[in-house]
Parts: sequence; structure tokens; C-alpha cells
Amino acid sequence: MKKTLIFISILFFAIGTANAQSKRNKKKADIETAKWNYDIECVGEAAAGTYTLKVYSILRDESIARVQASKNAVHAVIFQGIDSQGTKCTKKPALARSSNLETEFEDFFKEFFESNGNKDLNNFSKYVNVIDGVTDRMKVGKKEYRIGTLVTVNVTLLRKKLEEENIIKSLDSGF
Repeated sequence: MKKTLIFISILFFAIGTANAQSKRNKKKADIETAKWNYDIECVGEAAAGTYTLKVYSILRDESIARVQASKNAVHAVIFQGIDSQGTKCTKKPALARSSNLETEFEDFFKEFFESNGNKDLNNFSKYVNVIDGVTDRMKVGKKEYRIGTLVTVNVTLLRKKLEEENIIKSLDSGF
């Protein structure tokens, strides 16, 4: 009986510790998101409105690389666009035509890029998939790493969501 109680206590402690670590990683990812420190390289594009991107995130903690790469890829598609230098992809303009869209809809994007880990919610993770985890890792500073991750972004669904929220204008709305 005593051994069973000890085992159950250890089990609950381990679960609590794992949950706390997960929350810390999500918080770290949210803090890193505010910096938007990344480079994007287009690897391919599908006819169905999906881009395959190599995302290079500059991070202090490698454990958040997958989440951060997902956020960075969606952020690039919305605000930065995808350059086509030396790749098979054509240049893709940003979905946001206004340079101040991010500050104009700050509350929406803060909630949109939150790391709550639930794909059913209307956040960034619904529109991106990590194909391959960390593919490249290079130390760029005393405590910083440039981590490459391969992801796909469903731009068609992302555009539809932003149009539904009246963040961007639909393509058939005219000028």
C-alpha cells in the first residue's frame, strides 16, 4: 500500500512537472514571437495554394523551434511576402497590402499568434504544418542558434480566414 502511494505521488509530480515545462515553452515561444527574427526561403509551391517554406528562426531555445517556425512562416506570408531568389518558386506578395495592418489589428494578431497548442481554435497553427523538424542548426551567438525548419502553409485557407475577419480585402472585391 505504501509503495502504491509513493508511486502515485511520483506519477502526479512527473505529470505536473511536464505540464509546467510545456507552459514555460509556450510562454517562451510567445516572447520570441514578439521579436519576429527569421528568414524565409521558398522550397516549392503546390497548385492548391500551399507553399513549402524553409524557415530559419533565430532562437535561444531549440525546444521551441517547431512552434516558432510555424509562427514565422505564417507571419511571412501575411506581412512580408515570399521572395523567389534562386528558387523554383515565383515571388509571392504579402497578403497584407497595408504596411500598418499589424498595428491596426493588433488585438486580433496577438490572439492569432498565441501558442495555445489547439489546432481547432482560429489561430496560426490551423494553416501551417511542420514537415520536417529541425533540419539545420547553427550557432550564431553566445546563446543564439539559427534553426532551419521545413513547413507548409495553406495560403488559400489563411487568405479566406483573414477575409472573413475583414482584415484583408477579398480578391474579387475590386479596388
